[in-house]
Amino acid sequence: MRRKLILFTDLDGSLLDHQGYSCEGARSALERIRDLSVPLVFVTSKTRAEVLRLQGDMDIREPFISENGGGLFFPPGYRNFRIPGGVEQDGRILIRLGRPYSEIRRFVEERKTRFGIRGVGDMSIGELVEITGLGPEESRLAKQREFTEPFLVAGDAPPALLGEEARKAGLTITRGGRFYHLIGSGQDKGEAVKRALRIFRGNLGEEVLSVGIGDRPNDISMLAAVDLPVLIPHPDGRYEDVDLPNLRRAPCPGSRGWNEAVNGILDTAAP
Repeated sequence: MRRKLILFTDLDGSLLDHQGYSCEGARSALERIRDLSVPLVFVTSKTRAEVLRLQGDMDIREPFISENGGGLFFPPGYRNFRIPGGVEQDGRILIRLGRPYSEIRRFVEERKTRFGIRGVGDMSIGELVEITGLGPEESRLAKQREFTEPFLVAGDAPPALLGEEARKAGLTITRGGRFYHLIGSGQDKGEAVKRALRIFRGNLGEEVLSVGIGDRPNDISMLAAVDLPVLIPHPDGRYEDVDLPNLRRAPCPGSRGWNEAVNGILDTAAP
């Protein structure tokens, strides 16, 4: 008997192209996912506001994980699921997994001069547009943070002492596509995916086949949490150094690689 397929995917550099943030190359796989009613769960460093905007543009009404595992959100009444630990907030059912943004901003404010770091909270809309390639409205949504702080640092990597101080404060540093991210210790994409899978399994009453798709170091915990991990190459064709059971490597970067990998999975695993 085939298991119920659930797709968890990173956005930037995976479903969305690194340059231009387009998902056009994934169009055929997205249409099949919709036709087959396969849950497509976004797992991203983006904010809740950014994801809701993107879901609206793509006509997707599914759960999502924001800010590197900081929050797990379900639409109200989603498939009549029971959602233990969820609270209604601003039209979504939220399971809070991350630290409050105010605590993380306080950590940054106390250290930004000493370590030469600049968080998204320190940047203007114009600066974010220039750094990310997002438009002004998308950059405004990216600043509506709840659980994490993306930041840039002078030099190639954050100083070791910053990492030590973060650990003492109950925080950790992870790396995404354009930014480093300060997040709560014990919070990552993988832990949030595990929580989501427990909810799916508890409500569906059937075996689940979980797929995770990502391209960056902050995606590795998600890839390790699923049955079938898929690694997307970087724009230069290089893959992250990942060694996991059942790992598949997409043939090309961004939405085109995502499309080919997902269509291959749907050919063999879809209901």
